[in-house]
Amino acid sequence: QLTRTQFLHMLSFFLVPCGGVLTERKGTILSPGYPDPYANYLNCAWKISVPEGAGIHLQFLNFSTEPVHDYLEIRSGSLETGTVIDRFSGPTLPNPLFSTTHETTLFFHSDYSQNKPAYELQRCPDPRPFRNGIVIGQDYSVGMTISFECLPGYTLLGEQSLTCLHGISRNWNHPIPRCEGESLCGGNITSMNGTIYSPGHPAEYPHFQDCMWTVRVPPGYGIYINFSVINTEPIYDYITVW
Repeated sequence: QLTRTQFLHMLSFFLVPCGGVLTERKGTILSPGYPDPYANYLNCAWKISVPEGAGIHLQFLNFSTEPVHDYLEIRSGSLETGTVIDRFSGPTLPNPLFSTTHETTLFFHSDYSQNKPAYELQRCPDPRPFRNGIVIGQDYSVGMTISFECLPGYTLLGEQSLTCLHGISRNWNHPIPRCEGESLCGGNITSMNGTIYSPGHPAEYPHFQDCMWTVRVPPGYGIYINFSVINTEPIYDYITVW
């Protein structure tokens, strides 16, 4: 039998705040009281801030409010001066949404009647800015896959494709890769495809270089090497593959 003190202590683990500031690269927002119906007369604002140059991807796992009168509003920027991107109300699950600004505000309003469990909203980590390369794909929903390509003169280090996994703390199935300059003399390459350039490419390579690149792929795979261009000093400068 629980005493009143014990009961209140257990409830404290399930309290959901009305608004707040989020600065993490990923997280979950719940309607106040979730999974129970939200309260009357709510005006809740969540401010999401990410680094300059990054955007914010929002995905709704479930959604249900009183049509018209209760709504969730997404604003690009602050609550006071931000531009309204979209407003959601009713029983329809909204599509994923992407805000291109580094600051986004979610504003939830409820009136005096017909309260519902409302919404559970989750955003996956935004891999951008992706230095020296591009991200292919803008849908960061569960089960979706994005891929990465490096600009000429850079090599991709890590997995070329990432898939968004299920789970409470939504994350990618591999660390976000990076593009490193080909001026490096040697290195480890684990991506399923890529390009290796001579140090300093497209300029001439320096003197007295002994560079070694190790290329690793999963068991059961082989490695195909295609030389697009090769021009070295005969005999004295060479490439060995083993």
